[in-house]
Amino acid sequence: MDNINELNKIYTMSYKKSQINILKLKNQTYLPFQLHQLPKYFNTSTTDYFNHKGYCYINLNDILENNPYFNLQTFKDNLTFNKQLPQQYTKHK
Repeated sequence: MDNINELNKIYTMSYKKSQINILKLKNQTYLPFQLHQLPKYFNTSTTDYFNHKGYCYINLNDILENNPYFNLQTFKDNLTFNKQLPQQYTKHK
């Protein structure tokens, strides 16, 4: 990434259920991953990525190149990081 200050000018798409952003920067789409959820093919020297607010954002083109079965809609539907599940609200005796 050329300039970290450009992160302040990024067009973001937010999802109400998770408050995680899929970022678009210079006509490139970046998807958020937590460090323990990085794909097996992730390599710091060959993958287009950057870190921001505790997430590692990987370029969608790199993901599709390494995983032809990747489904973006399924990824969006599963963005639930830091969200409590309904069973976490039940009382335990």
